[in-house]
Amino acid sequence: MKKTLLLFLLVAPTLTFCQKSAGLLSQVDELSLIAQELDADYASNEHTLWDKTLSDNAVVYLNNSKMDGKTVKEIFKSHHTMFNDIEILDGYAHTNYFTNGVNKGDIWTNHWFEWSGTGNTSGLRYSVRVHVDTKWENEKVAEQLFYADMSSHKMEGEMFKQSQ
Repeated sequence: MKKTLLLFLLVAPTLTFCQKSAGLLSQVDELSLIAQELDADYASNEHTLWDKTLSDNAVVYLNNSKMDGKTVKEIFKSHHTMFNDIEILDGYAHTNYFTNGVNKGDIWTNHWFEWSGTGNTSGLRYSVRVHVDTKWENEKVAEQLFYADMSSHKMEGEMFKQSQ
C-alpha cells in the first residue's frame, strides 16, 4: 500500500505536467468585450451591433430550437414590444482560443448574465439566468447557443397576443 501511494505521488505531478493545453482563455480580449457590448445594444433596443455582428445566415440555437440569425434578430427586437425596462445584469464573458485537439483553430466565447424585464401586459417583473456560447469566424457570429428558461417570455407573449 505504501509503495502504491509513493508511486502515485511521484507519477501524478508528471501526468499533470505532461498534459497539453487546449488553448488560451481571455476575459479582456476584443471578442469577450463585444459579447458584453451586445448586451447593452440589445437592452437599449438599438440592435446596431447585433445587425453588424450576427449574420442573417448564422446558425443559432435557442435551447434546442434551431433558427437563423435573421429570425433571432427579429425575436430580440420583439422583446421590446412585450417588455419594458429590459436590463442585462451580472454579465461575465471569456473567450477560448483553441490551439489543440478537435477544436483547433476555433474561437468560442462563453457568456453568462441575468436578463430582466417587466411585462407590458402583465406588469410582472421577470428575471432569467442566461448562458450563451458564441462561435466566431472573422469577428462575426457564425454560431450561437442560448440556454435559458423561456417560460416567462412564452407566458408574456401569450398574454400580449390575447390583448391585441
